Amino acid sequence: MASLPERAGLALRRELAPLFFAVFIFLFLQDAVYNRLGSSNGKFISLVDTCRSVAQYRSGLPDTIGSNFGVRRMLLITFASVLVKFASSSLVSVLLGKVPIVFSGLRHICFFFLGFALMWFSPGDIAYRTMRSSRAVKLLVDMGGGLYKMRKVIFAVEAATEVHGHFAFALLVAVLAVDGTTLSRRAFHWVEGRQAEQARRSARRKGGASGDKALKRTLSDLYHAGGRGAKKTLLTTVLPLTVVTGLVWGAASSEWISGITDDSFLGLRAALLSLFIWRAGALDELARIHHESMAMGDQVDAIKDGYSPPSKNKVL
Repeated sequence: MASLPERAGLALRRELAPLFFAVFIFLFLQDAVYNRLGSSNGKFISLVDTCRSVAQYRSGLPDTIGSNFGVRRMLLITFASVLVKFASSSLVSVLLGKVPIVFSGLRHICFFFLGFALMWFSPGDIAYRTMRSSRAVKLLVDMGGGLYKMRKVIFAVEAATEVHGHFAFALLVAVLAVDGTTLSRRAFHWVEGRQAEQARRSARRKGGASGDKALKRTLSDLYHAGGRGAKKTLLTTVLPLTVVTGLVWGAASSEWISGITDDSFLGLRAALLSLFIWRAGALDELARIHHESMAMGDQVDAIKDGYSPPSKNKVL
């Protein structure tokens, strides 16, 4: 039986959860109203995307427990997280002839370290554990991620037209702006996994493999991983974004003379928002919440009726 402090803590969390969701929805709607379905992301949505990015990077590491890391390891993770977040966006800025966003002001780097600290150093690791375990929180965060990505597609087309670029340039900017962090994260995860595998192999063999054999194995793994990564990138990033960017490009082409505004092709923007919310995983989380709530309702009804529902594994 739970002690009194444990019950009090559980009751407090139940009372605070609706407040958290209310604040999240308020800030989400405030950003959506202020920035609409345009190409600019507000502070809150940018922070949500940062937390989502850092949590996804952390979850792919061989060891996700921050207390197991030394100072050197934590600095390397911080540096890698900065690159995952800002490398692709800085490249986009260079392509557009602008100052990389990480050097354009303190706001972006400060919000990044705020999100990084939440995901790595919150008391009891509560922020990261909640982000990974709570379907309700993942639903809201993925909705924010979907809005963030949709605006990046609009940004890519607007930026390409401003510099008088062509469709291929808009597609390149869209790939880097929308999925640049994902591609960077996959690359760092591969390196982390490769290093962990080499460490395990060295531990199993006293002397380890010779330098030539280890180099050949590394090059072979890099070749095969590069082929798989290129195929996955083509199917899950380039082809979908080609279609999406093409739709936005076609809709925007009729307004190049008068100029693209936040009111341009609103129907398409709403459809793209739904697409990117689904792509971010929010609708999958919603479906899981629905399935689990229905299953729980069936169990409650079964208990009220005085019998237990049959087991799925029971042989009739």
